[in-house]
Amino acid sequence: MNVVNKIGDFVAPLRPPPAVRRFMDHNRRVFPQPAVVKARERVVLFEITQFRSAHIAYSYLANVLEQEHDARLIGYVPEFLAGRRQELSHAVRRFVGTDPINVFRSFGASEILVLSATDAIKERAQALHAEVMPALRSNRDVELLTVDGILIGDLIYDSYLMRLRRPTIDLHSREFQGFLLQSLELFVAWQLYFETHDVRAVSVSHCVYNVALPLRIAVSRDIPAYQATVTHLYRLTERNLFAYNDFFYFPERFAALPREVQDAGLAEAERRIARRFSGEVGVDMSYSTKSAFGKSTHARLLRPSSRKKLLVATHCFFDSPHSYGNNTFPDFFEWLYFLGEISKETDYDWYIKTHPDFLPGTKEIIDTFVAKYPKFTLLPSDASHHQIVAEGIDVALTVYGTIAFEYAALGVPVINASPNNPHIAYDFNLHARTIEEYRSLLLDLGRVSRLKIDRRKVDEYYFMRHIFNTDNIFFEHYDRMIHKLGGYYGQFEPGVYDAWLAEWTPHRHRAIVESLTSFVRSGDFRLDVRHTGGEFRVSSKGTEQ
Repeated sequence: MNVVNKIGDFVAPLRPPPAVRRFMDHNRRVFPQPAVVKARERVVLFEITQFRSAHIAYSYLANVLEQEHDARLIGYVPEFLAGRRQELSHAVRRFVGTDPINVFRSFGASEILVLSATDAIKERAQALHAEVMPALRSNRDVELLTVDGILIGDLIYDSYLMRLRRPTIDLHSREFQGFLLQSLELFVAWQLYFETHDVRAVSVSHCVYNVALPLRIAVSRDIPAYQATVTHLYRLTERNLFAYNDFFYFPERFAALPREVQDAGLAEAERRIARRFSGEVGVDMSYSTKSAFGKSTHARLLRPSSRKKLLVATHCFFDSPHSYGNNTFPDFFEWLYFLGEISKETDYDWYIKTHPDFLPGTKEIIDTFVAKYPKFTLLPSDASHHQIVAEGIDVALTVYGTIAFEYAALGVPVINASPNNPHIAYDFNLHARTIEEYRSLLLDLGRVSRLKIDRRKVDEYYFMRHIFNTDNIFFEHYDRMIHKLGGYYGQFEPGVYDAWLAEWTPHRHRAIVESLTSFVRSGDFRLDVRHTGGEFRVSSKGTEQ
């Protein structure tokens, strides 16, 4: 291969695909940036992410925040670049202006920020590390870790599990201690940036993992902080640190709705739950590829006996256990092994099941667990919950999974092991807020068996969770768009830009700007119908799916 071909092979990936170029050209037309913007000292920070559908939301929120705060937009890389090779790659992409850097520039980013760990930052982080390590005697101490009054332990915890693909933390391992030091370096670097710049707003891709460190620092300084996607916009505060936690307010929000909306919403919720139970894939879960409620295809799953039968519905061990805040246990691994020890004290039939879409690495951990605790029977991952319920399961256990409302709809009691689970505002489940309460419930199932499940409340929860809060903020029909792009992950490919441009109109543009401006000025937790100037109707959700 000659030199020209080598250069061509290197440069080719740097050229944005046609759909990206069309999106950037569109942004430059509808979000023109006056020259004076670059001179502003006030800054609005937006995390650079590869999630392309989010770029649509970012383009609008960024420009609204620029206007509201008389600031300039800075796109930032959320973590340190790893090693010389990554630094060189980023430098080239930054110089050339390759995708997604050019996408951010197209809607107004005047600067691309990359933090680095200077000697002073490393020295401060090492001092912090020496200070906090003696106080970390358990994994609970890690998730509760605060520095300068800012809670960061849960972010470090989840980042470690995901980055290293570990089910739990070994406090004494050099691996964890090294990761903690790196995380503290990043925290110190962000602290320094906020101390030396006039930051007026921040937008992040996630409220979990170390990418949320600037969010936590912003909140501590009462700086507006947002999480934006093409389907949801949240403003985070000390009271509401996590996106998607508006479930705490579902009952009061539902009670305030007109009676006709309530009745129509409950009816639609009942229909959609029925569709889920029919085995239909992706009902209000566009990321799902398999149903847990298919036809019963296995021989008998549960042993005939007079003993109580408990089902443990597992979670992915690596995927942000602190998505909604702290749980009864620091992680899913500790929760599972607590149940293993409890099984020794009981005369129950214990069953365990993964979700059909379980991630790589999950099954190996479960197999090891079942080998250690022989009272547990591992059910097939594709076993239908209809069959499990029909064969007489008495209680289901989860930390915060969807099985909590699904089994409640089928009349089966569920215990959630979290005070921050999506169903916490309702009493169709039991909620163990402490380990002591959890132990008490498990060893004496009388209170569990006496639980009276109000199906209407299950439908209310579903309506507020999946129907009232529409996904159709930017797209006329988000689910229809996902289907056209070949599934959930299609929205992260360049084709989503063309799907957006096909729907864009000047009227739609003005309406979105007005909605987001109303939301930003309100200080509300979540953007919803109150900010769009419309009136909610169940039919407006596009119930044909």
